[in-house]
Amino acid sequence: MLGSAAVVLAPSILPGWALSTVLDGSSDRFRKVLLAPALGLLLLYGLSGTLVLLNVWSPLLMAAGLLAANIVAYRLIHQRHEVLAKRTRWQMLEAAMHGEISEESDAPSLSKEAEIQLEFQQNRSTPLMALSMVVAATAILTPMIQRLPFGVDWIGFAMLTQQLVLEGNLSLPGTNEGFWTYPPAFPSVAAWVATLSGHDAGTSVFHLGHYTLFVLLMGLMGALDRHGAGAYAMFAMGLGLGLFAKTFDSGFPSVASQLGLVVGILVLFRHADQRQRHHTVGLCLALYSVALIHPTGAIYLALLLLSHVMHGLAMDNEEHRELVRRLAYIASAFITVGFAVALLVIAPRLFDEAVFSEYGWQGGKPLVVYNGVLLLLGGVAAVALRKTLEGRIAITWFALLWLLSIVHLVEGLRFIPVLSLLSYTLYSMALHAFHIPLAVLVALWWSPQTNLTEQNDSTSTASSMPQALSLGLVATVVLGTLFAQSVAISLAQHEELMAVSPGDLELRDALKDIEGAVYTENMHWGYIWDAPGSVQTTSIPTLGLVHITVSEHSNATQAMFLDNVSYFVKHDMLHALTSPLGTMQWTLAASPYWATSVQSDGATLWRLNPDGNAPVMLLTGIDEDDCASCDVRLDPWRNHKFRDPLLLGEDRPFLPEGTEGELQVQAPENAVNMCLVYEVIGQTDGLYLQSATGLDRPFHGLRTDAGYHQACFDVDNASELTELRLEWDRSEPTLWLNPLGLSGRDTVLLDKTGVKLQWLTWTTE
Repeated sequence: MLGSAAVVLAPSILPGWALSTVLDGSSDRFRKVLLAPALGLLLLYGLSGTLVLLNVWSPLLMAAGLLAANIVAYRLIHQRHEVLAKRTRWQMLEAAMHGEISEESDAPSLSKEAEIQLEFQQNRSTPLMALSMVVAATAILTPMIQRLPFGVDWIGFAMLTQQLVLEGNLSLPGTNEGFWTYPPAFPSVAAWVATLSGHDAGTSVFHLGHYTLFVLLMGLMGALDRHGAGAYAMFAMGLGLGLFAKTFDSGFPSVASQLGLVVGILVLFRHADQRQRHHTVGLCLALYSVALIHPTGAIYLALLLLSHVMHGLAMDNEEHRELVRRLAYIASAFITVGFAVALLVIAPRLFDEAVFSEYGWQGGKPLVVYNGVLLLLGGVAAVALRKTLEGRIAITWFALLWLLSIVHLVEGLRFIPVLSLLSYTLYSMALHAFHIPLAVLVALWWSPQTNLTEQNDSTSTASSMPQALSLGLVATVVLGTLFAQSVAISLAQHEELMAVSPGDLELRDALKDIEGAVYTENMHWGYIWDAPGSVQTTSIPTLGLVHITVSEHSNATQAMFLDNVSYFVKHDMLHALTSPLGTMQWTLAASPYWATSVQSDGATLWRLNPDGNAPVMLLTGIDEDDCASCDVRLDPWRNHKFRDPLLLGEDRPFLPEGTEGELQVQAPENAVNMCLVYEVIGQTDGLYLQSATGLDRPFHGLRTDAGYHQACFDVDNASELTELRLEWDRSEPTLWLNPLGLSGRDTVLLDKTGVKLQWLTWTTE
């Protein structure tokens, strides 16, 4: 993780430092330390995404672009003018921060701004700042204790990353021809990490996603430090779950696109007379870079800009209104270009797609679930800050975002590409749309040091959060952080939550000795993000918009069902890869044309046997009637399994750790070998299988690390093999918080360690 962070931070820190200097001339070194990693990473995303758009991405050109950016940044930081007339406004503000007196007409406003910022910097609470930075740093703990992320989205990002590493573009890999349309910035920076660090694409995506969350939190602290609320920004973020849940679920580009809001908060939460041309340039640069990461961030930043313009135009000062108009003209032109691309290039490809609302109304229950505490405190903060300019901007910003969630009202409506595109862009906005706006509002109310701009009709000063409530919330965030990290450490022992099994990962090494096409399942566990260049896989994830001109996957699947050997020979597709999470293994096990080549815990690499003399295996499913001591649990991947020849259904028998169970079996008459496929939930103590009669040995120890496993036993007397007994070392299960209980993929939140019984595979004479 630290190596991945270094290859991103090292080339981006100086450009980020320069941008923080330009956008906030009043910032001291400490604030720049908070801002520079986030702003530098945003520029890195913009540069990398641009190279992909120009179809010239390569590590060498990335290095050249970063070198040029660092040279420009160095000159920008170290260039100083002795003649006052040549100084930019941010340089004059820097001078005012150091006590120099300018003779310019705006010297009084510069001196006042410098005086306020110096007061903020002198009154920083060092303990609170240190504590908030420690809380933010916990965002990078997860990649240090587990090898791959949870969720499923990361697999698609890893496929894009691998393709950029190998080809430098987003063309489809393997036996497919076509291309992906997806914002290129995140996968291309992940490809940069993979190239320089030597990590595989999946690990690089994982590390980059969590590093991005960390610098985003630091950047928000730096942006709100300008209002004296730096430490409170992190504490306010800690009261919501949205972005943290999105990161846990591997929605990394959506989180990364929030980096533009650091620039938005730094530039737009200020009075118009403090905003200059370089702020507008920085804002447009942020909009461009964010659009290359994910359109959600661009939409959120554009709505913040709209809120700023709405309140700026309402000012009585005509000079200030003119400044706002100029910003509105420039930003409108910029946004118009973005909308033109969306409407003319992307939206027409969604003409046949319906408006999508997987999680229902994002402004309703999902908002309360993921940001309920912030919503409650934000309501109180809105009342307290309603007469300040910054408070009104934040309130209007949240309201505009909330209005976007009404797209769910037209769910299912077809042939309106714009609405379809909007719905697919915002489908989980409860997690990533409201977290930062509410946190900004709460942080501005929470801090006792803010100097907010009172509106003309206001005669009272905005109140801050009561001290007792403040101390209580700080303690709550710290305790919540400790609890969250203990949960993260616990979940690191639950590899069964991953979308690939441990056996799937082990079999990747077996592909290195293969050339030609390999059949892979069209599911998350079948997308091989680290396939060797000599291997052509058949399946690809449907990430973003996929344009396919040629694909052999459906033909190969049909040929597999029909035992069409000639098809596989013709297409040089002599191997197939299956996962214990999938269903194609059941077809291949019963076919005389596919033989096991390599196996690892239920994951299998099959080799085509054109002569049709491969061993045929018999498979029998295990249900709750076969295990009286077992509970009934849902299969979390039930919605991704479209064939059920074993009649397993959606449920699986689950035996909690410490509970002895008897499994009733009916062996074929001529069985010589039996394999039990089972799934361990969490890391358990010893698990043993016994059978007084029927097996070659009566007592066997089973693997107990989390995930799918396959244990095979020689059968001595099939007619006497009627019962298998399962015993444990531990007498009680370990309890753990199962995140699938929140997502709906499972029904249990407070879960137990144990074992799920899947099916039996018999080899006969």
